[in-house]
Amino acid sequence: MSRINQIFDDLRSRQQRALMPFVVAGYPGLDTTEMLLSTLHDAGAAIAEIGIPFSDSIADGPIIAAAMHEALTSGTTIDSILGTVQRIRPHTPIGLVAMVSHSIVHRRGGAAFIEQLASAGFDGVIIPDIDLHEADALLPAIDAADLSFSMLIAPTTTETRLQQLLQRCRGFVYLLARTGLTGARAELPDLGPRTEQVRRFTQLPIAAGFGISTPEQVREATTHCDAAIVGSALVRRMEHTEDPASAGRDFVEMLASGLSGP
Repeated sequence: MSRINQIFDDLRSRQQRALMPFVVAGYPGLDTTEMLLSTLHDAGAAIAEIGIPFSDSIADGPIIAAAMHEALTSGTTIDSILGTVQRIRPHTPIGLVAMVSHSIVHRRGGAAFIEQLASAGFDGVIIPDIDLHEADALLPAIDAADLSFSMLIAPTTTETRLQQLLQRCRGFVYLLARTGLTGARAELPDLGPRTEQVRRFTQLPIAAGFGISTPEQVREATTHCDAAIVGSALVRRMEHTEDPASAGRDFVEMLASGLSGP
């Protein structure tokens, strides 16, 4: 059983939910990324999404886009990220999921890059800009590596399209809480009806993201979903501080206080 499946199975057996922080690899440096990822499990996170910096992201808001730009400017490379994950993997039980543009996957050899991710210690991959045909081409390699693979479900996704996306998901489903770009919001939409619709077609865990930024919103999201994803708010908390890794860890610990229990 893959690590992601095991994590969600263990949480479900205890009627618990997951916190999934999103970390921009190389922001503000790979040393910070390594230190932060090494502490997230103890802070209350079950799975970490690691954003591989890309210069032309289609959905990232200004906070994450600026962090990715800074990471690229400072010299963060794919190989250096893989090396960082390889060093971290033996020392933490947390699930590690790569968030990466399809153009990077394609440039690095498609299935060969999937194998590289798995060999480095990643447990899953999210390719937000991939289409169904491209996903089908990669799924054999993803399945062979026993990685999770999550397609993004938007509020505007039709029921027909929803079923097509769910058929290709492994590990968990990524449910967008709202349309538009990433970024913290004051209020979270009611996820109940959409979650019920998704659950009619799959038994996979559902992770909600886009706009979740407080313990209260984590609690609200995990009332309906199996996990809450927090990205922009975490990156923003790490800005302009002398110890960004500690600031990030403390923020994740605070967010984890909002996880819904039995």
